[in-house]
Amino acid sequence: MRYCGVDVSAKAANQQLVTLEEASAGELVPTFFPPGTPEALRDIVAGFEAAVVAVDGPSGPRRDLLGPDSRLRAALGLPDGRYERMRVCDALLFRRGLPLYPVPPIGEQPTGWAAWIGVGFAVFAALDGLGLYRPTPVDGAVAGRVGGDPLRDGRLCETYPDAVFCTLLGYRPPSKRTREGVRERIAALEGRGVDDAADGGLLGRTLDELDACAAAYAAYALATGRGSWVGAPAEGVIVLPVAELRDRYARRPSPARKPVA
Repeated sequence: MRYCGVDVSAKAANQQLVTLEEASAGELVPTFFPPGTPEALRDIVAGFEAAVVAVDGPSGPRRDLLGPDSRLRAALGLPDGRYERMRVCDALLFRRGLPLYPVPPIGEQPTGWAAWIGVGFAVFAALDGLGLYRPTPVDGAVAGRVGGDPLRDGRLCETYPDAVFCTLLGYRPPSKRTREGVRERIAALEGRGVDDAADGGLLGRTLDELDACAAAYAAYALATGRGSWVGAPAEGVIVLPVAELRDRYARRPSPARKPVA
């Protein structure tokens, strides 16, 4: 089984693919592929004997399920005037301190800064043969554990690398563009058995490769029943590699320093 992660880029030919394979108990060996088009990703994945794929990008447009007159708003306890232009999965993460980019509504073409979202839609379309993961919630739930046989609900899912790292660490790490931020993200992956020692370690990887690797770990969590999901299945759900989300993910306080006398 290949556990695949895709980091979406606004440039169609720059989609980053990373796969994980179980080499031994608890050890996951990554393979990094050159960036390619959605169609190139499809062809690579089709060559694997079995694969599960998690994509860093929205799987579909917003369906305005959290509009001002929505019953779901009251059920979730959302304050008036907030989260109305978000997908359900995005609102559930945003209120936990895990902000995401706004997704255009159904019928609106992603343009400008949101053009990468349209490319992400193309990635999902190219991999559609795997079946988009749509869990069957109990009593209309919008969050839950990945079931004991999760792949029957689809082998292609949406994830969010920033949230993957936050949930693995239990807090929001520094920006990924800082040395400390990169170090903590690598520690989160290596602490879950991701071993890139044969190629010199994860420190030599690009930010896109690290994000794709985090997405691949989410695919692993889906396939092995170790993860959870949030969102409305009819609109799209986000898979994360922990059994249960915390109420809030905040940055750690700065280390204490004794004042000069």
